Amino acid sequence: MEDWIKSERHDFKMIILNIVLFLIFIILWFISRKYERDIVNGLDEKQHRFKSLYPFGLFLMDKLLFKSYLNNKKKVANNLDEPLKALHTGEQVDFIKRIYLCNKLVIAILILFVSNLFALFSNLQAYNDKQLLEGKYLQRPDYNEGSKMVDLHVNVTEEESTVLEEEIQVEIEEKRYDSDELAGMFDYAKEYIDSHILNKNESSEKILTDLNFVTQIPKTGLTVVWVTEDSDLIDEEGRIHNEELKEGVLTGVTAVITYYDRQEEYTGYFKVLPKEYTIEESARKKLTDALNTMNNQSRTENILTLPDSLDRQHVFWAEKEDRSGWIFLIFGIIMAILLYILMDRDLYDKVKIRNREMLLDYPEIINKFTLLVGAGMSLSNAWCKISKDYKNKGIKKRYAYEEMGITYGELRIGTAEITAYERFGRRVKLLPYLRFSSMLAQNVKKGSAGLLSQLELEAAEAFEERKELAKRMGEEAGTKLLVPMMLMLIIVLMVIMVPAFLSFQI
Repeated sequence: MEDWIKSERHDFKMIILNIVLFLIFIILWFISRKYERDIVNGLDEKQHRFKSLYPFGLFLMDKLLFKSYLNNKKKVANNLDEPLKALHTGEQVDFIKRIYLCNKLVIAILILFVSNLFALFSNLQAYNDKQLLEGKYLQRPDYNEGSKMVDLHVNVTEEESTVLEEEIQVEIEEKRYDSDELAGMFDYAKEYIDSHILNKNESSEKILTDLNFVTQIPKTGLTVVWVTEDSDLIDEEGRIHNEELKEGVLTGVTAVITYYDRQEEYTGYFKVLPKEYTIEESARKKLTDALNTMNNQSRTENILTLPDSLDRQHVFWAEKEDRSGWIFLIFGIIMAILLYILMDRDLYDKVKIRNREMLLDYPEIINKFTLLVGAGMSLSNAWCKISKDYKNKGIKKRYAYEEMGITYGELRIGTAEITAYERFGRRVKLLPYLRFSSMLAQNVKKGSAGLLSQLELEAAEAFEERKELAKRMGEEAGTKLLVPMMLMLIIVLMVIMVPAFLSFQI
Protein backbone atom coordinates (compact mmCIF):
# COMPACT_ATOMS: atom_id res chain seq x y z
CA MET A 1 0.00 0.00 0.00
CA GLU A 2 2.84 2.36 0.85
CA ASP A 3 4.53 1.58 -2.49
CA TRP A 4 1.30 2.36 -4.31
CA ILE A 5 0.92 5.66 -2.47
CA LYS A 6 4.53 6.58 -3.31
CA SER A 7 3.95 5.72 -6.97
CA GLU A 8 0.76 7.80 -7.05
CA ARG A 9 2.55 10.75 -5.45
CA HIS A 10 5.46 10.44 -7.87
CA ASP A 11 3.16 10.44 -10.92
CA PHE A 12 1.13 13.32 -9.52
CA LYS A 13 4.27 15.36 -8.77
CA MET A 14 5.54 14.79 -12.30
CA ILE A 15 2.25 16.03 -13.79
CA ILE A 16 2.30 19.05 -11.47
CA LEU A 17 5.88 19.81 -12.55
CA ASN A 18 4.88 19.67 -16.23
CA ILE A 19 1.86 21.91 -15.61
CA VAL A 20 3.93 24.41 -13.62
CA LEU A 21 6.55 24.61 -16.40
CA PHE A 22 3.78 25.00 -18.97
CA LEU A 23 2.15 27.81 -16.97
CA ILE A 24 5.51 29.55 -16.49
CA PHE A 25 6.04 29.53 -20.27
CA ILE A 26 2.53 30.87 -20.91
CA ILE A 27 2.70 33.57 -18.22
CA LEU A 28 6.11 34.82 -19.34
CA TRP A 29 4.98 34.83 -22.96
CA PHE A 30 1.83 36.80 -22.07
CA ILE A 31 3.81 39.34 -20.00
CA SER A 32 6.43 39.84 -22.71
CA ARG A 33 4.28 39.68 -25.85
CA LYS A 34 4.61 43.45 -26.51
CA TYR A 35 8.18 43.82 -25.27
CA GLU A 36 10.29 45.79 -27.80
CA ARG A 37 7.72 45.02 -30.50
CA ASP A 38 8.94 47.91 -32.69
CA ILE A 39 12.43 46.41 -32.93
CA VAL A 40 11.08 42.94 -33.69
CA ASN A 41 8.69 44.17 -36.41
CA GLY A 42 11.61 45.64 -38.33
CA LEU A 43 13.32 42.25 -38.72
CA ASP A 44 13.17 40.22 -41.94
CA GLU A 45 10.81 37.25 -41.57
CA LYS A 46 12.87 35.08 -43.95
CA GLN A 47 15.98 35.43 -41.81
CA HIS A 48 14.14 35.33 -38.48
CA ARG A 49 11.49 32.60 -38.67
CA PHE A 50 10.72 32.75 -34.95
CA LYS A 51 10.57 36.52 -34.68
CA SER A 52 7.06 36.34 -33.22
CA LEU A 53 8.72 34.85 -30.12
CA TYR A 54 11.56 37.38 -30.02
CA PRO A 55 9.75 39.65 -27.50
CA PHE A 56 9.70 36.65 -25.15
CA GLY A 57 13.40 35.98 -25.72
CA LEU A 58 14.43 39.63 -25.37
CA PHE A 59 12.41 39.91 -22.16
CA LEU A 60 14.18 36.91 -20.66
CA MET A 61 17.57 38.22 -21.75
CA ASP A 62 17.00 41.69 -20.35
CA LYS A 63 14.98 40.95 -17.22
CA LEU A 64 15.73 37.44 -16.04
CA LEU A 65 18.45 35.28 -17.51
CA PHE A 66 21.17 36.82 -19.65
CA LYS A 67 21.56 40.39 -18.49
CA SER A 68 24.78 39.76 -16.60
CA TYR A 69 26.03 37.53 -19.41
CA LEU A 70 25.54 40.23 -22.02
CA ASN A 71 27.21 42.84 -19.83
CA ASN A 72 30.34 40.71 -19.61
CA LYS A 73 32.11 41.90 -22.77
CA LYS A 74 35.02 39.50 -22.43
CA LYS A 75 32.82 36.43 -22.66
CA VAL A 76 30.50 37.55 -25.44
CA ALA A 77 32.41 40.00 -27.60
CA ASN A 78 35.53 37.88 -28.01
CA ASN A 79 33.53 34.90 -29.25
CA LEU A 80 30.77 36.46 -31.33
CA ASP A 81 31.65 40.02 -32.36
CA GLU A 82 34.10 39.15 -35.13
CA PRO A 83 32.03 36.50 -36.96
CA LEU A 84 28.86 38.60 -36.61
CA LYS A 85 30.66 41.67 -38.00
CA ALA A 86 31.87 39.62 -40.95
CA LEU A 87 28.41 38.24 -41.77
CA HIS A 88 26.40 41.42 -41.17
CA THR A 89 28.28 44.03 -43.11
CA GLY A 90 27.63 47.60 -42.04
CA GLU A 91 25.20 46.73 -39.25
CA GLN A 92 25.59 47.59 -35.59
CA VAL A 93 27.30 44.61 -33.97
CA ASP A 94 25.70 45.04 -30.52
CA PHE A 95 22.22 44.91 -32.05
CA ILE A 96 23.06 41.93 -34.27
CA LYS A 97 24.64 40.10 -31.34
CA ARG A 98 21.56 40.69 -29.20
CA ILE A 99 19.19 39.39 -31.89
CA TYR A 100 21.46 36.40 -32.54
CA LEU A 101 21.50 35.40 -28.85
CA CYS A 102 17.75 36.00 -28.68
CA ASN A 103 17.21 33.63 -31.62
CA LYS A 104 19.32 30.92 -29.93
CA LEU A 105 17.43 31.35 -26.67
CA VAL A 106 14.02 31.27 -28.38
CA ILE A 107 14.83 28.03 -30.24
CA ALA A 108 16.10 26.39 -27.03
CA ILE A 109 12.99 27.50 -25.11
CA LEU A 110 10.72 26.31 -27.92
CA ILE A 111 12.31 22.85 -27.76
CA LEU A 112 11.90 22.79 -23.97
CA PHE A 113 8.27 23.89 -24.30
CA VAL A 114 7.42 21.20 -26.86
CA SER A 115 9.26 18.46 -24.92
CA ASN A 116 7.49 19.52 -21.71
CA LEU A 117 4.16 19.42 -23.54
CA PHE A 118 4.86 15.90 -24.79
CA ALA A 119 5.95 14.91 -21.26
CA LEU A 120 2.70 16.31 -19.85
CA PHE A 121 0.53 14.40 -22.35
CA SER A 122 2.55 11.23 -21.74
CA ASN A 123 2.23 11.51 -17.95
CA LEU A 124 -1.50 12.27 -18.17
CA GLN A 125 -1.99 9.29 -20.47
CA ALA A 126 -0.02 7.05 -18.11
CA TYR A 127 -2.01 8.38 -15.15
CA ASN A 128 -5.35 7.79 -16.90
CA ASP A 129 -4.27 4.31 -18.01
CA LYS A 130 -3.48 3.18 -14.47
CA GLN A 131 -5.17 -0.08 -13.67
CA LEU A 132 -4.22 -0.54 -10.02
CA LEU A 133 -6.71 1.08 -7.64
CA GLU A 134 -5.89 1.68 -3.97
CA GLY A 135 -2.94 -0.66 -4.19
CA LYS A 136 -4.95 -3.91 -4.53
CA TYR A 137 -7.84 -3.56 -7.00
CA LEU A 138 -7.92 -3.95 -10.78
CA GLN A 139 -10.78 -2.73 -12.98
CA ARG A 140 -12.31 -5.63 -14.89
CA PRO A 141 -13.29 -5.17 -18.59
CA ASP A 142 -17.02 -5.02 -19.27
CA TYR A 143 -18.99 -7.60 -21.20
CA ASN A 144 -17.55 -8.51 -24.62
CA GLU A 145 -14.55 -6.21 -24.21
CA GLY A 146 -12.13 -9.12 -24.05
CA SER A 147 -9.43 -9.80 -21.51
CA LYS A 148 -6.54 -7.44 -20.84
CA MET A 149 -3.01 -7.75 -19.47
CA VAL A 150 -1.72 -5.48 -16.71
CA ASP A 151 1.98 -5.14 -15.90
CA LEU A 152 2.54 -5.05 -12.14
CA HIS A 153 5.46 -5.01 -9.76
CA VAL A 154 4.97 -7.45 -6.88
CA ASN A 155 6.88 -7.54 -3.62
CA VAL A 156 6.32 -10.47 -1.19
CA THR A 157 7.82 -10.07 2.29
CA GLU A 158 7.98 -12.20 5.39
CA GLU A 159 9.14 -10.81 8.73
CA GLU A 160 10.61 -7.69 7.13
CA SER A 161 12.61 -9.70 4.56
CA THR A 162 11.84 -9.85 0.85
CA VAL A 163 10.86 -13.33 -0.35
CA LEU A 164 9.88 -12.43 -3.90
CA GLU A 165 10.21 -9.25 -5.93
CA GLU A 166 9.61 -9.22 -9.66
CA GLU A 167 7.61 -7.85 -12.58
CA ILE A 168 4.56 -9.94 -13.49
CA GLN A 169 1.66 -9.72 -15.89
CA VAL A 170 -1.86 -10.25 -14.57
CA GLU A 171 -4.58 -11.16 -17.05
CA ILE A 172 -8.03 -9.80 -16.25
CA GLU A 173 -10.80 -11.55 -18.09
CA GLU A 174 -14.00 -9.87 -19.15
CA LYS A 175 -17.21 -10.22 -17.17
CA ARG A 176 -19.20 -13.36 -18.02
CA TYR A 177 -22.84 -14.25 -18.19
CA ASP A 178 -23.91 -17.25 -16.13
CA SER A 179 -24.59 -20.29 -18.32
CA ASP A 180 -25.21 -24.09 -17.96
CA GLU A 181 -25.07 -25.00 -21.66
CA LEU A 182 -21.50 -26.30 -21.74
CA ALA A 183 -21.99 -29.87 -20.46
CA GLY A 184 -22.91 -31.28 -23.88
CA MET A 185 -19.94 -29.58 -25.54
CA PHE A 186 -17.51 -31.00 -22.98
CA ASP A 187 -18.92 -34.53 -23.62
CA TYR A 188 -18.51 -33.97 -27.35
CA ALA A 189 -14.94 -32.77 -26.78
CA LYS A 190 -14.05 -36.00 -24.95
CA GLU A 191 -15.53 -38.09 -27.78
CA TYR A 192 -13.64 -36.05 -30.36
CA ILE A 193 -10.36 -36.56 -28.46
CA ASP A 194 -10.98 -40.32 -28.26
CA SER A 195 -11.58 -40.55 -32.00
CA HIS A 196 -8.47 -38.57 -32.98
CA ILE A 197 -5.77 -39.13 -30.36
CA LEU A 198 -4.60 -42.54 -31.60
CA ASN A 199 -3.63 -41.12 -34.97
CA LYS A 200 -2.02 -44.08 -36.89
CA ASN A 201 -1.80 -46.40 -33.89
CA GLU A 202 -4.02 -49.51 -33.71
CA SER A 203 -5.06 -49.16 -30.08
CA SER A 204 -4.15 -47.44 -26.82
CA GLU A 205 -2.32 -50.58 -25.74
CA LYS A 206 0.00 -50.58 -28.72
CA ILE A 207 1.41 -47.09 -29.34
CA LEU A 208 4.22 -47.05 -31.91
CA THR A 209 3.93 -43.64 -33.60
CA ASP A 210 3.10 -40.11 -32.55
CA LEU A 211 -0.19 -39.26 -30.93
CA ASN A 212 -2.49 -36.55 -32.22
CA PHE A 213 -2.77 -33.90 -29.50
CA VAL A 214 -5.59 -31.68 -30.75
CA THR A 215 -5.46 -28.14 -29.33
CA GLN A 216 -9.00 -27.07 -30.31
CA ILE A 217 -12.34 -28.74 -30.64
CA PRO A 218 -13.79 -27.58 -33.99
CA LYS A 219 -16.86 -25.34 -33.98
CA THR A 220 -17.10 -25.27 -30.19
CA GLY A 221 -14.57 -22.69 -29.02
CA LEU A 222 -13.11 -25.21 -26.59
CA THR A 223 -9.34 -25.36 -26.24
CA VAL A 224 -7.22 -28.25 -25.05
CA VAL A 225 -3.94 -28.15 -23.16
CA TRP A 226 -2.03 -31.40 -22.72
CA VAL A 227 -0.11 -32.45 -19.65
CA THR A 228 2.05 -35.59 -19.84
CA GLU A 229 3.35 -37.63 -16.97
CA ASP A 230 6.72 -38.32 -18.54
CA SER A 231 7.72 -35.56 -20.95
CA ASP A 232 10.85 -37.50 -21.94
CA LEU A 233 8.62 -40.25 -23.23
CA ILE A 234 5.69 -38.24 -24.62
CA ASP A 235 6.18 -34.51 -25.01
CA GLU A 236 3.48 -31.85 -25.01
CA GLU A 237 3.19 -31.99 -28.81
CA GLY A 238 2.27 -35.70 -28.74
CA ARG A 239 5.61 -36.89 -30.15
CA ILE A 240 6.75 -40.30 -28.94
CA HIS A 241 10.35 -40.72 -27.79
CA ASN A 242 10.70 -44.45 -27.43
CA GLU A 243 14.14 -44.93 -28.96
CA GLU A 244 15.87 -45.86 -25.73
CA LEU A 245 13.10 -47.98 -24.19
CA LYS A 246 13.91 -51.56 -23.16
CA GLU A 247 10.36 -52.51 -22.26
CA GLY A 248 6.86 -51.07 -22.37
CA VAL A 249 6.24 -48.15 -19.92
CA LEU A 250 2.82 -47.23 -18.73
CA THR A 251 2.36 -43.49 -18.70
CA GLY A 252 -0.49 -41.11 -18.65
CA VAL A 253 -1.74 -38.08 -20.53
CA THR A 254 -4.16 -35.43 -19.27
CA ALA A 255 -6.25 -33.25 -21.57
CA VAL A 256 -7.26 -30.02 -19.85
CA ILE A 257 -10.37 -28.85 -21.72
CA THR A 258 -11.14 -25.16 -21.24
CA TYR A 259 -13.94 -22.88 -22.28
CA TYR A 260 -13.45 -19.47 -20.72
CA ASP A 261 -14.22 -19.93 -17.02
CA ARG A 262 -15.08 -23.61 -17.18
CA GLN A 263 -12.41 -26.27 -17.17
CA GLU A 264 -12.47 -30.07 -17.12
CA GLU A 265 -9.71 -32.61 -17.15
CA TYR A 266 -9.82 -35.81 -19.16
CA THR A 267 -7.12 -37.81 -17.50
CA GLY A 268 -5.38 -41.14 -17.05
CA TYR A 269 -4.19 -42.25 -13.63
CA PHE A 270 -0.63 -41.60 -12.69
CA LYS A 271 1.52 -41.49 -9.72
CA VAL A 272 2.99 -38.01 -9.65
CA LEU A 273 5.67 -37.08 -7.12
CA PRO A 274 5.50 -33.53 -5.89
CA LYS A 275 8.29 -31.18 -6.74
CA GLU A 276 10.36 -29.68 -3.95
CA TYR A 277 9.99 -26.00 -4.48
CA THR A 278 12.46 -23.32 -3.43
CA ILE A 279 11.16 -20.48 -1.26
CA GLU A 280 10.92 -18.24 -4.32
CA GLU A 281 9.19 -20.89 -6.47
CA SER A 282 6.80 -21.68 -3.65
CA ALA A 283 5.92 -18.02 -3.28
CA ARG A 284 5.40 -17.73 -7.05
CA LYS A 285 3.10 -20.78 -7.11
CA LYS A 286 1.14 -19.56 -4.12
CA LEU A 287 0.79 -16.17 -5.76
CA THR A 288 -0.40 -17.71 -9.04
CA ASP A 289 -2.92 -19.92 -7.24
CA ALA A 290 -4.14 -17.02 -5.14
CA LEU A 291 -4.56 -14.86 -8.27
CA ASN A 292 -6.51 -17.64 -10.02
CA THR A 293 -8.70 -18.11 -6.97
CA MET A 294 -9.43 -14.41 -6.67
CA ASN A 295 -10.09 -14.23 -10.39
CA ASN A 296 -12.51 -17.15 -10.30
CA GLN A 297 -14.36 -15.77 -7.30
CA SER A 298 -14.91 -12.36 -8.87
CA ARG A 299 -15.63 -13.16 -12.51
CA THR A 300 -19.08 -11.49 -12.41
CA GLU A 301 -17.87 -8.51 -10.38
CA ASN A 302 -16.49 -5.17 -11.56
CA ILE A 303 -13.38 -5.34 -9.37
CA LEU A 304 -10.63 -7.96 -9.08
CA THR A 305 -9.12 -7.96 -5.58
CA LEU A 306 -5.44 -8.87 -5.51
CA PRO A 307 -4.16 -11.04 -2.65
CA ASP A 308 -2.37 -9.09 0.08
CA SER A 309 -1.00 -12.11 1.93
CA LEU A 310 0.15 -15.69 1.27
CA ASP A 311 -0.05 -17.65 4.50
CA ARG A 312 2.49 -15.81 6.66
CA GLN A 313 3.86 -13.82 3.75
CA HIS A 314 2.75 -10.26 2.93
CA VAL A 315 2.22 -9.12 -0.63
CA PHE A 316 2.59 -5.51 -1.79
CA TRP A 317 1.52 -4.47 -5.28
CA ALA A 318 2.72 -1.53 -7.35
CA GLU A 319 2.01 -0.71 -10.97
CA LYS A 320 4.95 -0.62 -13.34
CA GLU A 321 6.04 3.00 -13.73
CA ASP A 322 5.79 4.73 -17.08
CA ARG A 323 8.92 6.90 -17.38
CA SER A 324 8.28 8.21 -20.88
CA GLY A 325 7.39 11.63 -19.47
CA TRP A 326 10.84 11.98 -17.95
CA ILE A 327 12.40 10.75 -21.19
CA PHE A 328 10.62 13.44 -23.23
CA LEU A 329 11.63 16.18 -20.79
CA ILE A 330 15.29 15.08 -20.51
CA PHE A 331 15.51 14.63 -24.28
CA GLY A 332 14.16 18.14 -24.79
CA ILE A 333 16.66 19.63 -22.34
CA ILE A 334 19.59 17.84 -24.02
CA MET A 335 18.44 18.85 -27.49
CA ALA A 336 18.00 22.48 -26.41
CA ILE A 337 21.51 22.60 -24.91
CA LEU A 338 23.10 20.91 -27.93
CA LEU A 339 21.31 23.17 -30.38
CA TYR A 340 22.27 26.26 -28.39
CA ILE A 341 25.92 25.20 -28.55
CA LEU A 342 25.88 24.06 -32.18
CA MET A 343 24.37 27.30 -33.41
CA ASP A 344 27.70 29.02 -32.66
CA ARG A 345 29.49 26.41 -34.76
CA ASP A 346 27.05 27.14 -37.57
CA LEU A 347 27.92 30.82 -37.20
CA TYR A 348 31.64 30.12 -37.71
CA ASP A 349 30.83 27.88 -40.68
CA LYS A 350 28.97 30.79 -42.25
CA VAL A 351 32.06 32.96 -41.71
CA LYS A 352 34.16 30.37 -43.56
CA ILE A 353 31.68 30.41 -46.46
CA ARG A 354 31.83 34.22 -46.46
CA ASN A 355 35.63 34.20 -46.59
CA ARG A 356 35.68 31.70 -49.43
CA GLU A 357 33.16 33.76 -51.39
CA MET A 358 35.27 36.91 -50.95
CA LEU A 359 38.40 35.07 -52.14
CA LEU A 360 36.53 33.92 -55.24
CA ASP A 361 35.38 37.49 -55.95
CA TYR A 362 38.82 39.03 -55.45
CA PRO A 363 40.22 38.39 -58.98
CA GLU A 364 37.11 39.94 -60.55
CA ILE A 365 37.38 43.05 -58.32
CA ILE A 366 41.09 43.55 -58.95
CA ASN A 367 40.59 43.13 -62.71
CA LYS A 368 37.81 45.74 -62.74
CA PHE A 369 39.98 48.07 -60.70
CA THR A 370 42.93 47.58 -63.07
CA LEU A 371 40.79 48.36 -66.15
CA LEU A 372 39.27 51.50 -64.63
CA VAL A 373 42.61 52.84 -63.37
CA GLY A 374 44.20 52.00 -66.73
CA ALA A 375 41.40 54.00 -68.41
CA GLY A 376 42.47 57.08 -66.43
CA MET A 377 40.16 57.02 -63.42
CA SER A 378 41.41 58.02 -60.00
CA LEU A 379 41.45 55.43 -57.21
CA SER A 380 38.39 56.87 -55.45
CA ASN A 381 36.41 57.20 -58.69
CA ALA A 382 37.25 53.63 -59.69
CA TRP A 383 36.18 52.44 -56.26
CA CYS A 384 32.90 54.38 -56.47
CA LYS A 385 32.22 53.11 -60.00
CA ILE A 386 32.56 49.44 -58.95
CA SER A 387 30.32 49.99 -55.89
CA LYS A 388 27.64 51.82 -57.91
CA ASP A 389 27.57 49.13 -60.62
CA TYR A 390 27.05 46.44 -57.98
CA LYS A 391 24.19 48.37 -56.40
CA ASN A 392 22.48 49.21 -59.66
CA LYS A 393 22.52 45.59 -60.88
CA GLY A 394 20.66 44.44 -57.75
CA ILE A 395 22.32 41.03 -57.81
CA LYS A 396 22.45 38.60 -54.91
CA LYS A 397 24.38 39.86 -51.89
CA ARG A 398 28.15 39.47 -52.21
CA TYR A 399 30.18 40.21 -49.10
CA ALA A 400 33.19 41.74 -50.90
CA TYR A 401 31.04 44.28 -52.75
CA GLU A 402 29.08 45.04 -49.56
CA GLU A 403 32.35 45.89 -47.80
CA MET A 404 33.33 48.08 -50.76
CA GLY A 405 29.95 49.79 -50.45
CA ILE A 406 30.74 50.72 -46.85
CA THR A 407 34.05 52.24 -47.94
CA TYR A 408 32.23 54.07 -50.76
CA GLY A 409 29.89 55.59 -48.16
CA GLU A 410 32.86 56.68 -46.06
CA LEU A 411 34.47 58.35 -49.08
CA ARG A 412 31.24 60.21 -49.86
CA ILE A 413 31.02 61.70 -46.38
CA GLY A 414 34.59 62.98 -46.61
CA THR A 415 36.68 60.28 -44.93
CA ALA A 416 40.30 60.40 -46.02
CA GLU A 417 41.11 57.86 -48.73
CA ILE A 418 44.02 56.36 -46.78
CA THR A 419 41.81 55.87 -43.71
CA ALA A 420 38.93 54.42 -45.74
CA TYR A 421 41.16 51.91 -47.57
CA GLU A 422 42.91 50.82 -44.36
CA ARG A 423 39.54 50.33 -42.62
CA PHE A 424 38.42 48.20 -45.57
CA GLY A 425 41.40 45.87 -45.12
CA ARG A 426 40.91 45.60 -41.35
CA ARG A 427 37.24 44.73 -41.76
CA VAL A 428 37.79 42.02 -44.36
CA LYS A 429 40.86 40.47 -42.63
CA LEU A 430 41.82 38.34 -45.64
CA LEU A 431 45.40 38.46 -46.95
CA PRO A 432 44.63 39.41 -50.62
CA TYR A 433 42.37 42.26 -49.53
CA LEU A 434 44.94 43.43 -46.95
CA ARG A 435 47.53 43.60 -49.76
CA PHE A 436 45.08 45.46 -51.96
CA SER A 437 44.13 48.03 -49.32
CA SER A 438 47.77 48.52 -48.34
CA MET A 439 48.73 49.05 -52.01
CA LEU A 440 46.01 51.69 -52.47
CA ALA A 441 46.92 53.50 -49.22
CA GLN A 442 50.62 53.56 -50.16
CA ASN A 443 49.87 54.96 -53.60
CA VAL A 444 47.67 57.69 -52.15
CA LYS A 445 50.55 58.69 -49.89
CA LYS A 446 53.40 58.48 -52.44
CA GLY A 447 51.61 59.04 -55.72
CA SER A 448 50.24 56.73 -58.39
CA ALA A 449 53.48 56.11 -60.28
CA GLY A 450 53.79 52.40 -61.02
CA LEU A 451 50.29 51.66 -59.63
CA LEU A 452 49.01 50.16 -62.88
CA SER A 453 51.87 47.66 -63.11
CA GLN A 454 51.33 46.70 -59.46
CA LEU A 455 47.62 46.16 -60.10
CA GLU A 456 48.34 44.01 -63.17
CA LEU A 457 50.79 41.90 -61.19
CA GLU A 458 48.26 41.57 -58.36
CA ALA A 459 45.53 40.56 -60.86
CA ALA A 460 47.76 37.80 -62.26
CA GLU A 461 48.55 36.50 -58.77
CA ALA A 462 44.87 36.69 -57.82
CA PHE A 463 43.94 34.58 -60.85
CA GLU A 464 46.49 31.90 -59.88
CA GLU A 465 45.25 31.89 -56.29
CA ARG A 466 41.69 31.48 -57.50
CA LYS A 467 42.70 28.47 -59.61
CA GLU A 468 44.32 26.90 -56.54
CA LEU A 469 41.22 27.62 -54.47
CA ALA A 470 38.97 26.08 -57.11
CA LYS A 471 41.21 23.01 -57.18
CA ARG A 472 40.96 22.63 -53.38
CA MET A 473 37.19 23.02 -53.51
CA GLY A 474 37.00 20.29 -56.14
CA GLU A 475 39.08 17.96 -53.99
CA GLU A 476 36.85 18.64 -50.99
CA ALA A 477 33.74 17.95 -53.06
CA GLY A 478 35.29 14.69 -54.28
CA THR A 479 36.01 13.65 -50.70
CA LYS A 480 32.42 14.36 -49.67
CA LEU A 481 31.19 12.18 -52.55
CA LEU A 482 33.15 9.15 -51.34
CA VAL A 483 30.45 8.05 -48.87
CA PRO A 484 27.51 8.06 -51.34
CA MET A 485 29.77 6.43 -53.96
CA MET A 486 30.64 3.63 -51.52
CA LEU A 487 26.95 3.15 -50.73
CA MET A 488 26.15 2.96 -54.44
CA LEU A 489 28.97 0.41 -54.92
CA ILE A 490 27.56 -1.78 -52.13
CA ILE A 491 24.06 -1.59 -53.65
CA VAL A 492 25.40 -2.52 -57.09
CA LEU A 493 27.31 -5.47 -55.61
CA MET A 494 24.17 -6.65 -53.81
CA VAL A 495 22.10 -6.35 -57.00
CA ILE A 496 24.69 -8.49 -58.84
CA MET A 497 25.61 -11.01 -56.12
CA VAL A 498 22.23 -11.81 -54.57
CA PRO A 499 20.63 -13.16 -57.78
CA ALA A 500 23.85 -15.06 -58.50
CA PHE A 501 23.76 -16.78 -55.10
CA LEU A 502 20.04 -17.48 -55.43
CA SER A 503 20.57 -19.08 -58.83
CA PHE A 504 23.00 -21.54 -57.19
CA GLN A 505 20.43 -22.11 -54.40
CA ILE A 506 22.94 -21.06 -51.71
